[in-house]
Amino acid sequence: MTDIYLISGFLGAGKTTLLQKLLREAFSETSVALVENDFGSVSLDSAILKEQGYSVKEIHSGCICCSLTGDFIGAVSALLKQQKPEILLVEPSGVAKLSEVEALCRNPKIASLAAVRQKITVVDAEHCCTYCNNFGEFFEDQITHAHTIVFSHSEQPSAKLEQAQALVHRLNPFAAAFSGSWDSLNVLDILTPQKSESHFSRSHFLRPLPSENSFSSMTFPFSHPVELTQLAQALTKLQDAACGTVLRVKGIVQTRSFPVQLQFVCGQWTTEPTTLEGNEICIIGKALNEDALKAIFAPLGSDPQ
Repeated sequence: MTDIYLISGFLGAGKTTLLQKLLREAFSETSVALVENDFGSVSLDSAILKEQGYSVKEIHSGCICCSLTGDFIGAVSALLKQQKPEILLVEPSGVAKLSEVEALCRNPKIASLAAVRQKITVVDAEHCCTYCNNFGEFFEDQITHAHTIVFSHSEQPSAKLEQAQALVHRLNPFAAAFSGSWDSLNVLDILTPQKSESHFSRSHFLRPLPSENSFSSMTFPFSHPVELTQLAQALTKLQDAACGTVLRVKGIVQTRSFPVQLQFVCGQWTTEPTTLEGNEICIIGKALNEDALKAIFAPLGSDPQ
C-alpha cells in the first residue's frame, strides 16, 4: 500500500520548496512518485522538479478538485498501478481545497492502492491574515484539514508571524505547527507530528466564499527575448486595480543575456538565472481584466492565451 502525502498551501506559499526538502532529506532512498497540479497552463514547479531528475505527473490548466476531478483519479490510479511507489507526493493547486483533494484520494480506484498518511499545509506568515480575510473558505480549508502546518517567511520573530500563528491555532488547534528557518527544520518532525489529530468536520466554522471570488489564469507567451527593465516596469503595473486582483505570476522568461525564472507574489517579485527552457508567464488571480493585462504585456511582445 502506497503512502500519500498531500502538500497543500495557497498560491506562492512555498509548497514546491518544502516538497524539494522532503525529497532530499526524507525520501532520497525511497521509491517516490510525484503529482503536480498547476492552476495555470505554465507548469513551472513541474519543470523545476523534472530538471532535478524526478519523474512528475502533471495535471494542469485547472484545479484537481473542480474541473479536473476525473483527470486526477485516472492519472493517480494509473500511476500507482504502473510504478507501485512506496510514497506518492501530491502538490495540489494553490487554490484547491485540501478537504476535497483528500476526498478524491478516498475514491475506490485510488483507495484500493494507497492511503493518505499525512496532510501538510504551507502557510505564508507574511500574508496569512490578508489571504484569510480575502479568500475565506479556500484558505481556511487548507488550514483546518491539515495534520501539520509549516510557516514560510517566518525566519525572524515578527508581529505578522504572531498573528499568523494565532489565526492558525484558532482554526486548527490540533495541528502541529513549525516556524523558523527551513534550513534547521527537521523533516522527520514534519512527517510525524506530535499533536493529537481530530477528524471531525469543522466545515461549519468556515466563512463562505462569495461567488465573485472565483480564480482565473492567463498565459502570456513572448515572441522574443525580453529586457529585464521592461519586465520590471510591467510587473509594477499589476498592482493597478484595473488589472483585477493579481495574486501570483510565474514563468520562464528569455532575456537578452540568459533565461530567468520569475516568481511574483503579492506585489513582490524575484528573478534568478535558470537552465529551463521557455518564454512565457502565467498570471493567476481574481477578476482578471484581459484588456488591461494585454495592454501591459503587449509591448513586450506577447498576446494572451
